Formats: sequence, C-alpha cells, structure tokens
Amino acid sequence: MKLVTVLSMFAMLVACGDDPYDMRIDTFNIGLAGAFVPNEGARRDPVIDAIAASEADVLCLQEVWEQSDKDRVIAAATAFPFAVSFTHDFDTPIDDPTDIDGNTPPAPTAPPCGTPELAEDLDAALTCLRDNCSTIPGDDGGKTTSAACAEEMCFSEVAGLVLGGPAPLQCYSCLTTNLPTETFTDMREFCTTQVGSNVAFRGQSGVMILSKHPISNPSSFVLPGTWNRRIIAEATVTLPNSSEVDIYCNHLTPVFSGLAFPYTGAYGNGMSGANGWGAEELLQAGKLAARVQSRTGTARPAFILGDFNSGVEDMANGLDEEFEETYEFLAGQFTPAVAADFVPSCTFCGSNPNVGGDDAVWIDHIFMANVDASAVVSTEVTYQEAVVDAEDTMVPLSDHYGLSAVVTIP
Repeated sequence: MKLVTVLSMFAMLVACGDDPYDMRIDTFNIGLAGAFVPNEGARRDPVIDAIAASEADVLCLQEVWEQSDKDRVIAAATAFPFAVSFTHDFDTPIDDPTDIDGNTPPAPTAPPCGTPELAEDLDAALTCLRDNCSTIPGDDGGKTTSAACAEEMCFSEVAGLVLGGPAPLQCYSCLTTNLPTETFTDMREFCTTQVGSNVAFRGQSGVMILSKHPISNPSSFVLPGTWNRRIIAEATVTLPNSSEVDIYCNHLTPVFSGLAFPYTGAYGNGMSGANGWGAEELLQAGKLAARVQSRTGTARPAFILGDFNSGVEDMANGLDEEFEETYEFLAGQFTPAVAADFVPSCTFCGSNPNVGGDDAVWIDHIFMANVDASAVVSTEVTYQEAVVDAEDTMVPLSDHYGLSAVVTIP
C-alpha cells in the first residue's frame, strides 16, 4: 500500500511537470550609481530588501555597478538561489567590436588625459570639484556630492576639454564617467595613467540575473559601449514544468543630449551629440538581436528585457518619445510582453523625485522570442511607491520603476 502511494505521488509530480507554468519575469533598474542618481545612500538598503521580497520567478536588474552591491543583493535575496553576474574592468575586451560597417575601430593606446596639457586641464576641474562639490571639502580624498553640483559649479573649468577636439574630449569623458564614484585622487591617477579609464565604475558592468529556478549556460556578451561597460547577461532557466527559457538581461546606451554630454565614442556612425549616442544604441540592439538568433534559435522561448533607453511616443497616455528607432527595431524582431489590458505608462518619470523634470518615457521593456503575444497573462509597472525616507522627503526605490509580466510557458 505504501509503495502504491509513493508511486502514485511520483506519477502526479511527473504529470504536473508537463502542465503550463505561469512565469513571472521582472526587470528593474535599481539606480545604485553613485552620484549619478540621487539618494543612493538612503535607497540602498530598501531597494535590496525589495528585491529580496520579489515574487518574480526571474529578475533582471540593471545599475548594480559596484561588486559590493552585487554581493549584497545575492546575500539578501535568499529566495533567489540562482544568480548570474560578472566581473569586468578597464581591460575587458569587447566580444564583437565591429561598427555598423563591419569595421573594428582602433582601441585606445594611451590614457585619456595622458599629456601634460590635458593633465593640467583635468587638475583644474578636479580642484574646482574638490572645493565646491566634495563630500570632504578641500580634500582630494573626497568624492563628488552630485552630478548636478558638478555641472552647475565647475562646467566653465571643463569647457576647454568639451570644446577642444577629440583628445580633450577623451579626457573629459574620463572625468565625467569617474566623477560620481571615485575620489579626486583616484580620478587623477586613472585618467592620467590608465588606458581605457574613460569607462565608469572601473569598467564594471551593471546587469545581473536572479532566478528562483535552476540556471545553466550563463555567459556574458560584451557590447561596444561609450562611458559605461555594456553587456548582455545570458542564461537558460529551467522552470518547474521542466521547460527551458533563455534570459537576456540588458542595459543599452542612453541617448544623451546637451553640451555636457558629447558623444565621445567610436560607434556613432560618424555623428556627434544625441545622434552619435543613438547610433551606438541602435548598433547594440542589432548585436543583441543577432545574439538571440544565434544562441536561442527558433524553438526555445526567450525573454529579452532590461533598460533599453528607448520608447515610443504615446500622446493618449502622456508618454514622450525616447529614441524610438531602437524600440521599433526590437519590436520588429521580438514580441513585446504586453497584456491586452495594459495601459502604457512611464517607467522613467519626471514626477519621480529621484528624477525631477518633465520626462515621461517608457524605456524599460520585456520582449519575447518564440512566445506568442496571447501567452501574456498580465503586465504591470512596479515599485512606483514613495517608500524611502531621504532627508525628510519620501522617494521611490529608484529613479526607474520596474516592469513585470506573467507569461504562460507550456
């Protein structure tokens, strides 16, 4: 009798394994980016706690730039026993360094501020930051208090670098990318002695995957990227019904505009400013689509998600356009995981106190490959509530809101 019961239970488990599974998949840019995003110190513990309490099956995170924050997320999120993250540095090579024409731009061979003239200009900028925007005023061991202070108080000191041509622009890019997280001493050392140091967070990437279910074949595909290390974090997840799904977690290049954000990379298709940034973002999207095609093929379900820094205008729902060419390209390659009853909503919103301004853009997305749109059960924007006390002002967990979708996987 006991044997029969055990065998019956086993048969039931096998049968359940063949049932469709409603998988919840989330993306969330948590904005742990030093002085790039306001209120980091107040937000850090609450956002990590929120991740640990997430009900998602699989979670794609962006802007977990520091290794210490990656370690804290993994340690806290015990409900997610499987994690994928990677360590990169200034010397990390690009996996596919070709540009839109198939050519490979030459890699840098000298530090960004390696000449005496550039080092002098860098020193003037760092002195201004030290004296006006420092966590330890007057001390080179301090860090920049905020990007807003740096732009307001010290832009005149860097104007020569911004307007001086290609070499000064590379020096400016090193200053700009290291400004939110490094001490003034370290910025001076990196920019004058380290080749490739005009990449933020010492060359680290900021994406990671958390899963409540077993992961196999984790890999990192390094994309061309200016100012930040851009990668695709990849993995295959085995769901409770034994189905396998591929995950591609991303954070594409933002499209900056304005004099303080010149395009300084080699992948802008010969363009400057916002057009250069946009060309680089679109190039990354093309490499992402090719990667999914080569790694996943046409059978296994796949989810391509993250902060794409791209979204279409939707006047009826108050959404602004954000370099919509990339979104339209990706939506032509993949299926947006958008339920029929979902009302489009901004995920990067000026009404968020961590952002401020007039922005209302939907730039965090979940796409699917080899999954029909009818399989999407629900879609919702998450983490919109102001739950963090930041100097007597309540703010949300990040400058972004999250996006969640429930999808039935056979």
